[in-house]
Amino acid sequence: MRKITYIPIFLSILFINLISSCKENEMDTYENDPALYFENKNYGQKDSINHSFFIYNEDVTFDTVRIVICTMGFPTDYDRPINLIQTNTGKPNAAIPGTHFIAFDDPEMQKHICIPAGEVRTEIPIVFLRDKSIADKEVRIELTIGCNEYFRPGINEWRDFVVTTTDMAIKPNNWDTQWRRAFGTTWGSVKMKFIINSTGLTDFNNYPTNDPGYINWLKSTAKQALIDYNTAHPEEPLCEADGSPVTFD
Repeated sequence: MRKITYIPIFLSILFINLISSCKENEMDTYENDPALYFENKNYGQKDSINHSFFIYNEDVTFDTVRIVICTMGFPTDYDRPINLIQTNTGKPNAAIPGTHFIAFDDPEMQKHICIPAGEVRTEIPIVFLRDKSIADKEVRIELTIGCNEYFRPGINEWRDFVVTTTDMAIKPNNWDTQWRRAFGTTWGSVKMKFIINSTGLTDFNNYPTNDPGYINWLKSTAKQALIDYNTAHPEEPLCEADGSPVTFD
């Protein structure tokens, strides 16, 4: 009877030790194999960012967009460099380092292309340059995360990212899902410039979801400005290049 009593206790202890050992091994594997991936959210950063100098005055010669990169693993007490690679170098419409953006190996850039000590995510700056060559075209930087002594590429689907820049008007990615609530379903470069000039709005990447008062102000201000413009120009109401009238319906 004494043996029967002790066997379940012994087996329980053995089972607990096995579970603990497995968890420790899993944790060691996870901690010792850190990886990186581009953040991907339904409402936020997806797989690309489209940038344009169109919204700025002519005296603006450079601008910065930021890409969020996350880690798999635990934070460290030291900075960990990221091996950020442009994969479309030399291809048609590829952005050229030093011409269209500040190169990633520039000393001033390198100190920002890292996961800071104590962090598990960071925002990597991409500094675009307003070169004359983008006045009538768009250029691309196709990015991927390479291996180094600190990280390997992480989640397969989120290892690649694209950023573009141009001096032409570009339709915001969130126009059809968000900005249409304020400015209507139609979009055009003339309408875009009119919105910028009449409201002062330049950040179309971030829709002010938590500020309905501001959204209503943008809507009413743009509509009234269009009424005033068309009233002052009855023979030439505001139209896009193809002749379609600008509306906020």
